[in-house]
Amino acid sequence: MAVKEDTVRPDDPMVFTICEFTLKYKDVYTLDIPVTPPPEIWRHFNSSRQSELARLFHGPKVIHKIRLSNQSEYPLTTAPALILHDGRLLAQGMIPYTAIGSEGDLEITTAVEISVKKIDRETKRTPSALDWNGNRYARIDLEGTITLTDHGPRPVEVEVVRHVLGNVGDAGGGEVELVNVFEDWTFGDGYRPCWWGWYSWPYWWHVLN
Repeated sequence: MAVKEDTVRPDDPMVFTICEFTLKYKDVYTLDIPVTPPPEIWRHFNSSRQSELARLFHGPKVIHKIRLSNQSEYPLTTAPALILHDGRLLAQGMIPYTAIGSEGDLEITTAVEISVKKIDRETKRTPSALDWNGNRYARIDLEGTITLTDHGPRPVEVEVVRHVLGNVGDAGGGEVELVNVFEDWTFGDGYRPCWWGWYSWPYWWHVLN
């Protein structure tokens, strides 16, 4: 692609428009709740690490994004993006690589008008629920509730994703997808959580959970 010739003085900045195209987009609101350590291993963390985790998991936020549909002739490469609305600066974020024909989310800001409350509780504990390899193991059933309250002027649709360790029995009408956390970290940020290496996982955990 050729760029027109121009003259610029030393140390003066210049911006060239390489190409322009129009993409379809839609506003989306997402809530991504990361995987948390199993309750029984918290006691193995010292107080500073427990405080660090408390800050990490306290108050998950709903994020306002725009979802771009790349129907152009070029892929969108990972790069900083400036978002303008009616000629005024709206936000600045990082656009992910978006191949031709695919969709990519560009973060706008935290949706502060939507509050989130998460409650987890133990509903049942069954001693000696399983005999495996000559050892007896208990079964712990947990229940989690996520409550969203929209204080804004209009209703919005929120995509809620929660990652949990163990086996999910029911998602309250949502979809459940089982992944192998020892091999597949494509969910979330694609990396194991910071606390993963803080605990020496027992051999049976890989099989029973």
